Amino acid sequence: MAINRQPGVWIHPSVRLGGSLDVGFNSCVGYGEPGDEVTYIGDRVKIGAFCIIEHGVHIEDDVEIDHYCRISRGVRIGAGTRILYRAQLFDNAQVGKNCIVAGELVDRTQIGDNVTFQGNTAHTHKDPTGDWDEVEEPSPTIESGSVVGIGALVIGGITIGPCAYVAAGEIVSCDVPAESVLKGGELHPLSDFRGLIKVRC
Repeated sequence: MAINRQPGVWIHPSVRLGGSLDVGFNSCVGYGEPGDEVTYIGDRVKIGAFCIIEHGVHIEDDVEIDHYCRISRGVRIGAGTRILYRAQLFDNAQVGKNCIVAGELVDRTQIGDNVTFQGNTAHTHKDPTGDWDEVEEPSPTIESGSVVGIGALVIGGITIGPCAYVAAGEIVSCDVPAESVLKGGELHPLSDFRGLIKVRC
């Protein structure tokens, strides 16, 4: 295994490596108390500077994680995916292959293959009196081939796609059907845009 590490990098001895790994300045791989889960980093993975990769993460081959990212316990990232600058993926979020992910994914968010996601996700937190860390609320699902624009906010157990498009800045509080566009708070068939709006299917 070839590890190219910059100064300040720390890798927990229990981390399993599938091949070459490139880690930027002051990043930590295998953060926190190790449990029963295996931390696995595949081949040709690149992790930027000032990143935290917690225990129990599974990262497949050819993944790129940009600077200042946090990848929490139980997250799985598919091969060929890019995690962009300052993204945060919380516990047990699942990201498919060949995705581009920015922003924040709340715990247990599900993202299919070939998705571009540049928004944020949030739980509804309908009961403000409860302990939010103890209640497992429904999390969003973004299906394969979909695109979610910059600054869009997906709230609660919403399903998007497959092959759907959410415009930048939208607040998504209802499901977006396959091959549909959510723009200006309204749903439209993707075919109405005659190639002006493209998804990844």
